[in-house]
Amino acid sequence: MSKPLELVAIPAPPSEFRVRRDARFAAPGEKRTRYHLPESLESSSPVGYRTRVSLSREEAGILLSLLSLPRPSRFVPGPALTERELFEECSLGVLSARQSTNFRGQREVLLGPKDSEQAAALLRRMGRKEAPVLEGAACTHVVLARPYRTPFTFLLTFVGHKPLASLITVPMRAWAKRFRHADDIPTIGYLKELHLGVLADAMERATVVASAGTRRAQVFLEPFEQPADTTALRELEALVGLTPAERAAGWRISLVAQVGHVPEEERIPMERSTARRLGAALLALRSERIQPGVNAEPAAPPAYQTRQPMDVPEELTVQAGRAAYNAFARFTGVSRERAKELVLLERIDVLTPHGKERLRSVREELEQVTDKLIARLPLWADLALGRALSRNSARGRKAFALAGQRIYVGGLSRREVEQSGLSFAHAVRAFGAAAARGALVAEVAGTTEIPEGCDLSGGVCLMAGPVNQNDIGKQFFGGKDLLERAFAGREPTSLLVWTFKAKTVADPIGNEQQLLDAARKGALVDLRPGPHEVVAVRQGTTLGPMRQSGGRVNAERAFGDVGNFVSDPAGKEIPGNRGTVWPSDQANAPLWPGGTQ
Repeated sequence: MSKPLELVAIPAPPSEFRVRRDARFAAPGEKRTRYHLPESLESSSPVGYRTRVSLSREEAGILLSLLSLPRPSRFVPGPALTERELFEECSLGVLSARQSTNFRGQREVLLGPKDSEQAAALLRRMGRKEAPVLEGAACTHVVLARPYRTPFTFLLTFVGHKPLASLITVPMRAWAKRFRHADDIPTIGYLKELHLGVLADAMERATVVASAGTRRAQVFLEPFEQPADTTALRELEALVGLTPAERAAGWRISLVAQVGHVPEEERIPMERSTARRLGAALLALRSERIQPGVNAEPAAPPAYQTRQPMDVPEELTVQAGRAAYNAFARFTGVSRERAKELVLLERIDVLTPHGKERLRSVREELEQVTDKLIARLPLWADLALGRALSRNSARGRKAFALAGQRIYVGGLSRREVEQSGLSFAHAVRAFGAAAARGALVAEVAGTTEIPEGCDLSGGVCLMAGPVNQNDIGKQFFGGKDLLERAFAGREPTSLLVWTFKAKTVADPIGNEQQLLDAARKGALVDLRPGPHEVVAVRQGTTLGPMRQSGGRVNAERAFGDVGNFVSDPAGKEIPGNRGTVWPSDQANAPLWPGGTQ
């Protein structure tokens, strides 16, 4: 069903156009900016400030091979999993899977072999159509998710009301959001599903990389809302400790991944040293928004101000599309050919015929939506909040800056999805997996044999901002979907935008600092979590947070032995960035002694 992928290199620019971030610490008395290195890091996140790992072609080939694997056919007996193995597996999954808005809307419970037997029986009773439920899992990840809510969704509470009626309709909508988990616009509801798809795709790779190819994951992504046996779902909720209060807050079991040892013929051949480098490489990836010389702010250092003579090869986008179709087919069970029909993609960059005009048109439409949004905000609410609503609306314009050599809008048609026998929520999740997998192809190309003196040779930004803004226009101001012109008559729903960028300088250190430093985080992001905050481990009949012992919590950086930590040009590192290793007597101990029989 899946097609193998080929590595397509991004040609490096001439040496005089090669630049890097070259971040430095602020000098005494100098005002710090988002381009300076932070003075220190104290974080429980396994990520930290990392530099891209320059992969060899062989390493890149192994990583790309993980994007077209079949599902595991069976699990076999194997040794007990150590605490560190599972910490690293979670680090590549739920602790870092979302590279865009890092909303803490996901957490998970880890079940050992005995509890995994019970979970497998419950999954069979619920009925899982997308893949067989396997026996002999070494562990099971049960992921819970809740509706997407951020300061942006708070702002949306006040959008689209009539002037006088808003005194009544705003409180009514706020009540519906609080108690019925209603969404202001459909695409906000889809963000939860998209993030689950991104996580599902990451979890498959995480299992392989954390085990150096000896374990695989069987991921069940189809929504659990309408099981064949509702009692079985309630029993699984009880097994993972989901409380009535958490259900009332919107938390639901949303994804389950069985993990187990696989027979020799299904293992992925790789050296342990290669797996370590791949793990560190995956943790170092970041969403890249800036295109040098195109959308850098005036205050940015010179490295960001000059256009580079680089391009994303057409062949690379072909491979990215192939990976996306692989993922969509994998997580829905439809054929690859049907996946190619269902996944709607429109390219709108300046390298296509009439692309410049189309790109300008999209930008103008989004600007017009923002202007209307601000003009029609309830004045009583905006004044009461010190004009915060209108200020934040205007500030949000940068969230849909479309800059890159290859720009694609992607989405689905609900009608066509349901005609294929899929629920729309399931298809949106699979689309999230497809988007993440397609983006990773370009990121691998952009970190293979990085030229000397460069941060990377290409990156990707996955954005929901433009389609959310377009959705506001559709819902409240009579606009049309971004994909309507390209797919007229098919009732498209746009979901995400990819911007592929060939460049050698990474985005400002401040983008990462928003995720790691509570004092400097952005308005629309949340901090990268530590394992104790979102991962619980079931041992016996009790649930306990991962890596919290007494008053101590994690400060280890996963795959830190690779050493890809940010430093200034003189080699001075950010104090605390390397973290501290978790005590070996705990990290090397099996979480569930005995293994699988």
